[in-house]
Amino acid sequence: MGSTIFVLTGIRFGAEPVRIAANVITGLGFLGAGVVLQHQGAVRGMTTSALIWVNGSLGVAIGLGQYQLALLGLFFALIALRLLGLFERFIKTKCHIVQYVVTTIGGEQATSVVEEALRLSHYQDGPLSFSRENDKLTLKFGFCNQPKRHRDFVDKLRELPEVLSVESKS
Repeated sequence: MGSTIFVLTGIRFGAEPVRIAANVITGLGFLGAGVVLQHQGAVRGMTTSALIWVNGSLGVAIGLGQYQLALLGLFFALIALRLLGLFERFIKTKCHIVQYVVTTIGGEQATSVVEEALRLSHYQDGPLSFSRENDKLTLKFGFCNQPKRHRDFVDKLRELPEVLSVESKS
């Protein structure tokens, strides 16, 4: 709606529609860039950023009286969102991020099981951290993998006599 108002107002005051559209695109690009976040190697907010730009382009098309183009753009945007949503759900069944806190006595076997799991993971979510208190070693880490691999990983850890506790959260 804001893009439409900018275009209509600009036209009413004699501005060139192409210049108005260029400025709207620049402003929305800046706004969209602010929505995109990078967190530990993962980029978040791309869909929201793209939607800001698409909504702005629809507003410009409406402001310029291109109603059919706006409807066609809306149709394709909704189709893309639906298809990407299905694809995202498919990916999420393949890869779940789980955060772990593993407490051990000694820790050599547990550390090798953790290293193997991280090697087999799609990506590690955050750094692997260690803390030692007396004879207890606590490992904190997270990784993305299939649910079955997470279950197998936890089962392997729980079989080790040196592992005192395994805490996990999705």
